Amino acid sequence: MRRSDPQLRRTARRIGIQAGVLIVLCLVAVALVQAALVERSAVSAARSRLADVTTSIDKPREAPRDVLVTIKDTSGEHSTTDLPDGLPEQRDITEVGRTGVTRERSLKVTGHEYLVRTERSGDRVIQAALDRQPIEDESHRLIGGLVWAGLFGVLLAALMAYWLARRAVAPMAETIALQRRFVADASHELRTPLTLLSTRVQLLARKLKATRTDLTADVDGVLADTRSLTEILDELLISADTRQDRDREVRDLGALAREVVASAQAEARARQLELTLHTEGATTVVGSPAALRRAATSLVDNALDHAVAHVKVVVVRTGWLVSLSVEDDGPGISPDLVPRLFDRFTSSRKPEHTPTRRHYGLGLALVADVAHAHGGEVRAVNRTPGPGAVITLQLPGGR
Repeated sequence: MRRSDPQLRRTARRIGIQAGVLIVLCLVAVALVQAALVERSAVSAARSRLADVTTSIDKPREAPRDVLVTIKDTSGEHSTTDLPDGLPEQRDITEVGRTGVTRERSLKVTGHEYLVRTERSGDRVIQAALDRQPIEDESHRLIGGLVWAGLFGVLLAALMAYWLARRAVAPMAETIALQRRFVADASHELRTPLTLLSTRVQLLARKLKATRTDLTADVDGVLADTRSLTEILDELLISADTRQDRDREVRDLGALAREVVASAQAEARARQLELTLHTEGATTVVGSPAALRRAATSLVDNALDHAVAHVKVVVVRTGWLVSLSVEDDGPGISPDLVPRLFDRFTSSRKPEHTPTRRHYGLGLALVADVAHAHGGEVRAVNRTPGPGAVITLQLPGGR
């Protein structure tokens, strides 16, 4: 992966972190389940052990070292030595001696929790108690071991995921880098002849103004078009350089649409089409002027290619949204084209309809990109009533 692609490195790092987090969650779940199973198994074994003690011993001294035993019979009550305060549990001994029903309970005594079993055998009542602290200590040791093993496993898995992600992203990095180089090189190479063209047109405009010829307006239009092309190339250069942020400023979308419509009037007249503009309300938005101009130009150009007699551009503000709608009276949008209308290389125009120009199906995809980048949306519907289509670019309003 190239050092000039920090975004792709961040992507690989993010994939590694996400993989590590998923592994952590899995290990935590496994540790909790394992600890619960171990504790349950240990408690079950302790209960079985207490049952063996209460049914098999005759005297307290016969009890295992870790089991505390009390036996009550006709001769009195006998217990193992060193019973903690709170044992034996006299209520259970009395109750079991009276009813003969074996009882098991957990009893907290002197800060320790004991598992206590009381059982009657003949005329004797035997109570056995086992400290649960060793069981809990074993569970803690198990959880601690799993935690340390998990931390090591997480670190290893995260490093492996990062390495694999870098390998997986590397071909994409090369492709994106190649694309950026192409856009940057093409834009840079186009700037030179465009600058020369702009200079020539400015000189021509001065000469025409000096001779007071009526071609001045047309030359001024060509000069405005060259400025627009320069802005577009600057926008492409910024897009190719991920280190730069696109300049955003408050622009009047209605005024921008007016410039685009004025620039397209010559093309409309050549096609014998009527191109009109209607603006209403405050239509300011915050965005990249070059990107907004490209989107408006693409919408108008698309409508001119489909229209039969008329294209109408409407810029209005509704609430906090500003909409630029371009309406034509052409055949409308085919239903099978609607789901992919804003995809790249999608076009319904036939070569015989526009024999002088080749279309690549990129215009509406560009409009969708501009809308997304500016927090807006673009939608297309067929006109009702009548033939034709309406494509609307909707953006958040500016100050």
